[in-house]
Amino acid sequence: MGESQIGDEAENLNQLKAGNSKIDAVFETIKSRRTIREFKSTPLPSDDILKILDAARYAPTAGNVQPWKFVLIQNRARLDSLKQLLQANWSERINAKSDLDEEKRKSYIENGKDAIQTIMTAPVYIMVFVDTTIYPKYALYDGCLAVENLMLSARVLGYGTGFFTTYFPEGVVKSFVKSPDNLKFICATPLGVPEEWPETPPKKGLDEFIIYESFEK
Repeated sequence: MGESQIGDEAENLNQLKAGNSKIDAVFETIKSRRTIREFKSTPLPSDDILKILDAARYAPTAGNVQPWKFVLIQNRARLDSLKQLLQANWSERINAKSDLDEEKRKSYIENGKDAIQTIMTAPVYIMVFVDTTIYPKYALYDGCLAVENLMLSARVLGYGTGFFTTYFPEGVVKSFVKSPDNLKFICATPLGVPEEWPETPPKKGLDEFIIYESFEK
């Protein structure tokens, strides 16, 4: 390929990127995604939910194994039952800690139960699992990649999500959805219309993350 042809292709690419609303929208979606912890009770159209999950399954995957399982929970009675289980489990875990005085113990329990009460306001929850039968190590990466696709596609449609694990112990979740042993729990994400979109938190400068060529100068 000659230099003039390379130059022409570079110019065409620059023209394509300049003012391209689709490209701008991708970057804006990434930057505007937020973890949401309180939701409106607004029902979600099934088509939107399936569109989001369809985007999740297009994530990169080792060996094209596609190990994902998305457990969709939207029955309000089921969600309320899960909330009660999570709150009880949280209390048990905090009470089991021997290094807390009574005041801190009570505070941790109440704060955790309140947090669970709030995040369980979402009308939909998605429990993300991966099958660890093949490539168990890489399946975990695949799971996280799928969640990112899920979150970004949800944001495009105006919905909030979150990557929650602290209040969702694997054993409790697996028992609740009766998952088989070969499935590894990745996270629970709510899906719904946020009560509000949080402001962007402070971000470190890009220069703090980039290392050119090597850590050694």
